[in-house]
Amino acid sequence: MLRKTIFSLCAAGLLYGLFRQTPPPQLFDQSDKFGHFAGFSAMTFAGIWALSRKIIQLFIVSLIVLACSAEFIQQWFLPHRHFSLYDMYANLTGIAIIFLPWLAWRISRHFFSNSSNLQTSEKP
Repeated sequence: MLRKTIFSLCAAGLLYGLFRQTPPPQLFDQSDKFGHFAGFSAMTFAGIWALSRKIIQLFIVSLIVLACSAEFIQQWFLPHRHFSLYDMYANLTGIAIIFLPWLAWRISRHFFSNSSNLQTSEKP
């Protein structure tokens, strides 16, 4: 229950940040990029933590599609927002910085658990 709640809050926060009418104020140099990076990192982490392993691939693909399309959607539907390729890069970096180490850990875990289950050859 807690995992689903945190996941929902991250999703709501990310969608609000991406599709609010006006861009957020600049708190420091490149704070907008940091916001994109942090939002997608948090969303990726929450999704991996809260969702079933069966749908992680679909979730990550959907998140990547959102990361790429959000900038186009902002430009088309929100008059005070504009397209930024660097925002898209920040979105994708936020996903990659959480997902790739997790994926490497899952692959290595799978590899080492299978190799430890191998039976040794019988001695003559």
